[in-house]
Amino acid sequence: MWVILLTPACGSSSQPSVAEALEAADKKEADRKAAEVAEHEAAKAKKDPNVLAIPWTVDSMKAELQMGLTLEYAVSGTDDKGKPVEDTYLAEVKATNPDGIGVIAYHASAKGEAAKQLQTVDWSKYAPFFVVEKPEASVLRRESVTVPAGTFECVVVELKGFFGAHRTFWMVEDKPGVYAKVVEHPNASEADAQSERTYALAKIEVKT
Repeated sequence: MWVILLTPACGSSSQPSVAEALEAADKKEADRKAAEVAEHEAAKAKKDPNVLAIPWTVDSMKAELQMGLTLEYAVSGTDDKGKPVEDTYLAEVKATNPDGIGVIAYHASAKGEAAKQLQTVDWSKYAPFFVVEKPEASVLRRESVTVPAGTFECVVVELKGFFGAHRTFWMVEDKPGVYAKVVEHPNASEADAQSERTYALAKIEVKT
């Protein structure tokens, strides 16, 4: 009697190869990212354009304000004595952590290194470059504004601070943490203050 032994052909294992496993993992990751994008776009589509609200969240700020982001503003207006002012305001993100953000923000005309000291600011839904202490916010309107850096769709918000600060901000809707324009009104706690400065965004870049 003849006994015939059948052996499986080499490579006929039902287990996927390394290349097939990597391809499947790549496809899964691509599908996940596509689903995230679709979910984000769907959320944007559902947003009621007639509802006025502050456009940024703390999470969106943390994602946008990365180390090295640098903003430049052209400054015009008047000082506390009513004299004309022309200057440049520079702001840069120097460090980030879960609790706060480290920034350097100063006027180009400022003398000495003290003006360029690192400031640590707690995360909030407002940009860390123009801090208003204990702000009371009034959301005014949506507005398209053109500045030297371009044209931006904004939500206009007025902030009044605990120590008399009064500013109006043009918050760029799709750039959390970036103001297209800031108007700094006279401080309410200073009776003789005449300062009224406008900061117009002139440049956005990321230093590496």
